[in-house]
Amino acid sequence: MLSLAIVSTGLAADATESITWQTLGNRLNDKLMPVYTQRFTVTADRPFEGFAFCTFKKYMHPLNPQDTVIEILPGYYSVMSPRFADAVPGQPITVDLITDGAFTRHAAVPDGMHLIVDGAPVRTENTIKPFNAFAEQWSAPGRNGRTDGMVYGEEAYIINDRLRSAYRPTPYGLIPTLKSVKLKEKMVKAPQKYTIRKVSDDRPDYWRSAIDGPKVTVYTSSEHPQAIINDLKRRVEAAKDANGLVPAADIEDWADFSYRGVMIDVARNFLSVEDMKKLIDLAAMYGMNTLHFHVGEDEGWRIEIPSLPELTAVGSRRGYTLTDDVPFLKGIYSGDGNPDATDTPANGFYTVDEYIDLLRYADARGIAVIPEFDSPGHSRAAIRAMEHRYRTTGDDSLRLIHDGDTSVYTTAQDFHDNIMNPALEGPYRFWGIVFDDIIDIYKKAGVKLPAVHIGGDEVPAHAWDGSEAVQRMMADKGIKTQNEVHAHFVHRVADEAAARGIKIGGWQEIALGHSDDYNNAVRPHVAAVNCWTASSDNGRLIAEAGYPLVMSNVDFLYFDHITTRDPQEPGMSWGGIIDEFAPLHATRERLCPGSADVSRNVAGISCHIFSETCRNLGMFERYLLPRLLGLAERAHNTEPTLSDSEYFGLLTAEMDGWAGSDTDFFLRQPGIRLRDGKVEMNHAYADAEIRYTLDGSEPTAQSPLYTAPVAVGNASQVRARLFKGKANSTTTILNVNR
Repeated sequence: MLSLAIVSTGLAADATESITWQTLGNRLNDKLMPVYTQRFTVTADRPFEGFAFCTFKKYMHPLNPQDTVIEILPGYYSVMSPRFADAVPGQPITVDLITDGAFTRHAAVPDGMHLIVDGAPVRTENTIKPFNAFAEQWSAPGRNGRTDGMVYGEEAYIINDRLRSAYRPTPYGLIPTLKSVKLKEKMVKAPQKYTIRKVSDDRPDYWRSAIDGPKVTVYTSSEHPQAIINDLKRRVEAAKDANGLVPAADIEDWADFSYRGVMIDVARNFLSVEDMKKLIDLAAMYGMNTLHFHVGEDEGWRIEIPSLPELTAVGSRRGYTLTDDVPFLKGIYSGDGNPDATDTPANGFYTVDEYIDLLRYADARGIAVIPEFDSPGHSRAAIRAMEHRYRTTGDDSLRLIHDGDTSVYTTAQDFHDNIMNPALEGPYRFWGIVFDDIIDIYKKAGVKLPAVHIGGDEVPAHAWDGSEAVQRMMADKGIKTQNEVHAHFVHRVADEAAARGIKIGGWQEIALGHSDDYNNAVRPHVAAVNCWTASSDNGRLIAEAGYPLVMSNVDFLYFDHITTRDPQEPGMSWGGIIDEFAPLHATRERLCPGSADVSRNVAGISCHIFSETCRNLGMFERYLLPRLLGLAERAHNTEPTLSDSEYFGLLTAEMDGWAGSDTDFFLRQPGIRLRDGKVEMNHAYADAEIRYTLDGSEPTAQSPLYTAPVAVGNASQVRARLFKGKANSTTTILNVNR
């Protein structure tokens, strides 16, 4: 089933204790504001103090006056009540929480539910009650009636008819499409032996070859010629006929961008080394060459830094606590409250040896790895780790904050305590140690360190208003604004990197709105600047300032966002709908219009998967595919090369390979329509199974297979899902006989 959509979000438990969640639907309160009721049904074998759960920050209050809701951390809540002391086996206790806003997206479903017994977390069996009454479930009340956002059967049918494409790859014509393929009028034995000859060429990953028999020479300027060979082998395999022959051809190719990136966030929710290797394989298959590895954030620190063991001892573990005076972080997003649990994405980190293994694996496939440790904002994990170090050693030289700071701020993720203080020396000593250890790890791996990404984004207003240290620094240095304080921090960290002979990366905030003196000093030490806001002038301004721009705009390239407006789709939605076609349309002209001088500063393009809503490898795969193909095409060819129909046909052709390799991917939902008293169904692809039900239940892989129009009889509702290999779609509904 679709990950997290309808089924249990909990972890298996040995005990019979359980928590079931459901929503009772949206309504208007007495102030005519939308609210919904979350119902938790708790079954415990013993008295307990409360239970906790993760969800995106919301204001909620209990219906029962005996119950109390506590915000442990924005996104992590507990409910306490004297009622729970009377719990006995087999007798459920119901807790209703009135929650502000309307429940209109699957992302609002809670996760990480667990009991609290004697002040400690206790794992439970967790279940999300199925969403049977879709209109009532998702419908948001308002002045213009109720809308639920569902993509119902008739609409899905029309969409599928419009999208379906008969286009399939020409010989060697896979994504990313090649610059030149000249087919000859003969078939030859498929190449068996590939020889590499190095040539000089300034174009990124230039290569050329003549396919004319079992021995092939590839002339290339690439630093990773094996990646070129692997790509050519993929194309040859797809071009084979039934006799193992392929068309003779002269091929020439290169990439337009030197930076072709995929950003994976394992700080918020963790992935193992083996899972990351599979994502690296996918990126390499389609010609991507950079893994922007988001490993240090508010919610986690995921790489061992030997000189600062607290970073992973504290920052790689999340659990239940009401204070910060513990050697782990407060829970958020996922987990079971236990900081030592090994089967939850809340916890985990890469040892030095594991990271070296990952670096070598990526390098062998032509993928460079840029680690990101976000700062000065998004730094709660590092701050809590260094505070633990201070408490246990008494050494304050690496503190990232100071006592007595009364600054009041709220970040985009609703944190109030996650920003390093630029007036202290601790942050710069800290960064120096991190740089030194990362440099050492890459040397041991024998792999080039292209840059260390320092973040630099989303520092909210008033971040340092209450810091006496910052006020003194501003007076001493003639600094007048918070933006200049931020610039001072980035400048100092860039200097620490430059002193060690490495470059930094950063988000757009490190390159926008700063003085010429700052730009002239910092720009030479910057390898990449990611423009993340919705497509606007920011990309052009970054490039005009001379920084190497990596187009990363949310409205085209944030793959953690929903693919359709169907509310069942997992993923974020604040940046809009990012469908399969969005990255294909992310041309340089659209995201960074300007003169040739401006275009020369566009280093590349990158997609991004932030992992708030990810719980396992399959969800990362589903967010990545098939959108990765659109990204790969634009990373390889900056300007339009394929029509939407051709592109959809090419990605359809790739799906058999994904299904055969046990890889998850996004499928559009089937269409359903009523014609002449029978239900017709369709889908957008060449080959997939539609499974349906007539009794209002969720279709599964064991439900009836659609092969021909179906008589619905007295059924009031038809539901259908699409299945192909490991992948399956959201549910489509058609209401009938009503």
